[in-house]
Amino acid sequence: MNRGDVDRWRSDVLDEILMALAADDEIEQCLVFKGARILNARLGGGRQSLDLDSNLTHRFVEQHPDREDQRSLLERSIKRAITRRFEGRNPVRYELDGIGVKSHPANPHPMGWDAFKITLHVDDLTKSGVRGLPGIVVDVAAPEELLATSISAVAIGTTQAQGYTLERIAGEKMRAFLSSLPACRRKFKRPGKAVRAKDLYDLARIYHAYPLLHKSFWDTVGREFRVACRSRYIDCLGLDSFTERWNITEQTYHADLTIPEDIDIVEARSVLETVVGFLHAAAVIPFEHPLPG
Repeated sequence: MNRGDVDRWRSDVLDEILMALAADDEIEQCLVFKGARILNARLGGGRQSLDLDSNLTHRFVEQHPDREDQRSLLERSIKRAITRRFEGRNPVRYELDGIGVKSHPANPHPMGWDAFKITLHVDDLTKSGVRGLPGIVVDVAAPEELLATSISAVAIGTTQAQGYTLERIAGEKMRAFLSSLPACRRKFKRPGKAVRAKDLYDLARIYHAYPLLHKSFWDTVGREFRVACRSRYIDCLGLDSFTERWNITEQTYHADLTIPEDIDIVEARSVLETVVGFLHAAAVIPFEHPLPG
């Protein structure tokens, strides 16, 4: 398979995996889902995402504080849920060949917020002659501070999952973008990584659905953004924080093949300036969150 075929295959398998996890009551106690796939479910269609993002729930961590217990419980629950989904299809197409749950990623966050990286090895019975199918990744982050407006049920296929609301996703997209810029990397003494330009595309998608005339929506986004940043000690001094080394953001945006062409970097920047201006006028920003100790 060429690169495009591989990406489409991964996306199809991720759809099945998300439906499997969403239908499992035990997984609902462990994980809350977020990221581009939940955004797509809430808005309908959108940017392709080739992994699945989630957070551990506070309840799960409180009940199982030992990291190895968390790892083994996640492995067992996820394996059971996916196997049930795959074997319940008629005809059966996918088989779960293996699952790895690692608690120490290659580039761990110094604050320990990575939690787990889950890699699923899936066989496709319609592609018996294809070797080296890629692993499917589910990223699991540590719990973070949430508000009553942060989580709600989202339709996934014929079932529902607990996922971040659009307001929380908007706030987290802005936080995630800031976290990839040099100022934040210096603060946490983390190595350089790719600027998350795709988060600006996602923010613009949300803005298309809810322009500023939906003031109550963006008021909630402001609260979610501030809490999300406080939960991870991210600072925001205003528009300058978002436009640090903007030339790199532009280059990354243009080079990212997962970003559709319907929103260019000029429009994404305009939306960013509009939203940041609203947050500034609402006294949400600026703020700083010093590291503990």
